Amino acid sequence: MRNVLIAAALVIVGWFALKDWAFGLILGQSEETPAVPDYNSEDVWLERPDTQPSGGWEQPWGVDLFVISPPVSSPVRKGPLPAEDDALVGEFDALRSGTGLEMDGMSVYAPAYRSPSPASGKRLRDEEIKLAQNDVALAMKRYISADNQQRGLIIVAAPETEPMLYAALKELPATPQFRERFGGVLLPSGKDPGRWDAFMGECSPAFDACALPTTIGASASSLGWLLPRVPHPKLSYSAESSLNERVSDRVDSLSSWLDENTDKPAEPFNTWAADEVVDVAPIHRPNSDEDISGDRGNDN
Repeated sequence: MRNVLIAAALVIVGWFALKDWAFGLILGQSEETPAVPDYNSEDVWLERPDTQPSGGWEQPWGVDLFVISPPVSSPVRKGPLPAEDDALVGEFDALRSGTGLEMDGMSVYAPAYRSPSPASGKRLRDEEIKLAQNDVALAMKRYISADNQQRGLIIVAAPETEPMLYAALKELPATPQFRERFGGVLLPSGKDPGRWDAFMGECSPAFDACALPTTIGASASSLGWLLPRVPHPKLSYSAESSLNERVSDRVDSLSSWLDENTDKPAEPFNTWAADEVVDVAPIHRPNSDEDISGDRGNDN
């Protein structure tokens, strides 16, 4: 009996001593750096509108949510994950289901990015986070230049996304016109809003503070110590039931303030002129009756 107990104790000690190391070997490591995502492609967006929402020249004034989804926490190999990896979709779905965050009927832009691996140690993970920051910055540039259409903007930051939030904020325009339309950041639980207010600069006068704490939280399993694990454990997400009301109130307040206090921007020429036939005067060389403006479908 004594020998059995000793053997069992050795097995238990060996399990705790080697389980994480063996698990890491099983997961392996990628030797390649994934390509930079092309945010002109639908494949590298976790969520985006199917059609272009109405621009800020319409009423009520439209507001977009730019959601920074958490990096992958499900056990995967070491090394950065491609933005197209299904694991990022799974993490975004886990965020939405765990928090009850409802996005139906809202204009949401949520970029995928080259996610750091939870299996990577600190040095490697720091390098992987730089890739994620670069990608989120590119996604924000794309959104501002091609998608914003002078609409309001509110950023929603999930847990574990602070480095990517910094990168996104650096890409925001500093013009007074944009800052009036910027509704600030909805932060995850436990983050100091004062620190972020100082970093992000001005936002819309519709709000007293540019950074608003929410109840979006993340936690690891309480039994994780029993199982093989990687340096960054798998997370589950949660939030209080008031989360959706808080998000909706922020969106509605920004939209109403813009309609009541800001002059509507003019609709850009390129949003309506493409379908118009414009008949221009013919162009002639000096001392000639020949029209050289090109064939425009008329007889002049």
